Amino acid sequence: MQTYEADMIDLTSSGENTPDLDSCCKKIMSSKLIIAKLLQAVVPEYTDSEPGDIVNMINNVSVSETPVDADIASVIQSESTEDSSIMEGKRIYDIKFTARTPQDRQIALIINLEIQNNFNAGYPLIKRAEYYCARLISGQLNTIFTGSHYEKIEKVYSIWICTSPDEKHRNTISLYKMNRYDLAGKYIDTKQDILDYDLMNVIMVCLGDSHTNECRGIIRMLHSLLVAELPASEKKRIVHEEYGIPINKEFDKEVDVMCNISSLYINRGIERGMEKGALKEKMSVILEMFKKDIPVQTIADVFHLSVEETEKIISDNT
Repeated sequence: MQTYEADMIDLTSSGENTPDLDSCCKKIMSSKLIIAKLLQAVVPEYTDSEPGDIVNMINNVSVSETPVDADIASVIQSESTEDSSIMEGKRIYDIKFTARTPQDRQIALIINLEIQNNFNAGYPLIKRAEYYCARLISGQLNTIFTGSHYEKIEKVYSIWICTSPDEKHRNTISLYKMNRYDLAGKYIDTKQDILDYDLMNVIMVCLGDSHTNECRGIIRMLHSLLVAELPASEKKRIVHEEYGIPINKEFDKEVDVMCNISSLYINRGIERGMEKGALKEKMSVILEMFKKDIPVQTIADVFHLSVEETEKIISDNT
């Protein structure tokens, strides 16, 4: 097992061996206490629970392990009609876990940290999130339920943390869910009715400008941890003192590595992009930083551009 010191040697090496920012952020976000804080803030079932209690309800945490289309990929392979676009660029849940609610109901949840992607990815992120929910439901066949036992289907959440949203979405948290509307007559749902159709939920957590009053609570915690250009010591102070997250050895290491990776690429970007001030070189560095999972907001800050200008450079050149 590689030591922390060895990680730091790798970190300061040039080339493709440098650890990627996305992986570090996923490791940090897979902390059960971080997950618990997030669930308490955005998932209605946990609003009245304490993070310490929620931790004990979380199980089976996996990071970048479970394919979204596992059963589809299996069928494609067995029929020898492999589609390289599916098999080579297969979708993987960033973080997937199961949890019991305080009401003792089993639900399946995933968290997707879209830190490596442009918020305007060429398709609506909400549709991708809905697809993930659908896959979480269909993936329960022959694991959670068999045959026609649809009553056993568990509720799912797809929670997306968007680090560089467009201006109108910044500092917002939105819940998308299924509701019933009467087209004729009037019927009042029972509690069981709601449990039966309230199965797929998408939550979009859009971070934003930390200098506004709207950047508070869970948004401030995630922004400070994942996006803000702060020293590692300040990130750890904020999550510990303001949000009560204990700083154990593993968490401490991941935050240090994440900050060093970010600083490394930002410094390289400044050195290479600002040396001659050449537009072509600047664009090249912006694209390189984007491919290395530096958040768009951070890239924009480095080059004194707006998020919209940075996104346009990226979209026009990828």
